[in-house]
Amino acid sequence: MTNHELPPLERLLAIEECRRLMVEYGRRLDHGRGASAADLFTEDGAWRSPTIDAVGREELRAFFARRDALTDRTTRHVVTNIAVDVLDADHARGVSVAVELRDDQGPDGLAVDTRPAIAGDYEDEFVRVDGRWLFRERRVVVAFKRETEAFMRPLPTAEQQ
Repeated sequence: MTNHELPPLERLLAIEECRRLMVEYGRRLDHGRGASAADLFTEDGAWRSPTIDAVGREELRAFFARRDALTDRTTRHVVTNIAVDVLDADHARGVSVAVELRDDQGPDGLAVDTRPAIAGDYEDEFVRVDGRWLFRERRVVVAFKRETEAFMRPLPTAEQQ
């Protein structure tokens, strides 16, 4: 069944569930629950950026846990211009513009650098598994970065640990 053959309400519900998944991803990363963001991906899901390829829930959990360890850092993931195309009853694709505000907290517990650390796009593939929409792949395409911004480095390999 293609997008145009889906009942309109089913298509709209799929779009909304994918949009909420995108929002929940940022909420978890921004509020100290990054490792649990791995649960928003399929078992073989992937998160890809210019410097990192994390594939499978174990790698994803390890990658997102690195963010949780930065307890003095404040982030906010702002996602806008969201477009989701439902391909069929169990597959969709999405694109959005993403801006990440990021800074370490000062002595008063507040971050002060409000300039975006990075801005670009998320390119997403969604799959419905057991009635629940999940990321199959989330690709980060960076268009802008703060001049002082250093991307997270890849996870160390077994030999490097």
